[in-house]
Amino acid sequence: MHERSLLESLLRQVEEIRQAHAGGVVEEIRMEVGPLAGVEPLLMQSAFAEAVAYGRLADATLVIDEVPLTAVCPACGVVEVMPVRIACPGCGETQLALCGGDELRLRSVTIRGTRVQEQPA
Repeated sequence: MHERSLLESLLRQVEEIRQAHAGGVVEEIRMEVGPLAGVEPLLMQSAFAEAVAYGRLADATLVIDEVPLTAVCPACGVVEVMPVRIACPGCGETQLALCGGDELRLRSVTIRGTRVQEQPA
């Protein structure tokens, strides 16, 4: 399962953050997943539940925010597009530069009362 190897990397990042904060108790792990990231959120949740069931993160919650596919249209600016047909919904332009939607990003880790931001909102 592709999600399992990605999850292992995520959990290593979380453990580094936890250690940097005096080994505190992780309550929440928040991440973003875009439609082109190649990750199925439900499978990621399932892999997370299995991976942390009996360890230090057993009480942690994984929150996955699904982000839209966005692109920069030279005529309209940043727009949300559909993965099937990538065109500006405002003007129909197809010469777009994708700027979001392929994310697989750790957003934050909450360690008992402290939220550690990994990426700006």
